[in-house]
Amino acid sequence: MALPETERLRADNLLGRLCEQRTIPGQVNLHHSINGNRVTLTEARPLFIDPAIWNEIKIAQFEYNPETLNWTLYWYDRKNRRQPYPTGRNRDTLEKLLLEVGSDPTGIFWE
Repeated sequence: MALPETERLRADNLLGRLCEQRTIPGQVNLHHSINGNRVTLTEARPLFIDPAIWNEIKIAQFEYNPETLNWTLYWYDRKNRRQPYPTGRNRDTLEKLLLEVGSDPTGIFWE
């Protein structure tokens, strides 16, 4: 199921700002993609051995529920498996979940 157009535009705008703020040209690039009702945040960094090759990893995923009008936050473990955010603060508005990812009180999103 696709995101409603207003939610898609909002998500695109909010995650676009986060990606701009956290990107360091030549060192760290953040991107987001929208697929159905899910928005995935990814980070790319050049490999230490060969800086011409960039390694991309998934950081977080936000899933929209049209019935409750809430978003759910997931993180990715080292085996690239999606896991529910463990603090109990994983269902809320997209703005609040983005603040949670940005502040990263658990240390699971950013190195």
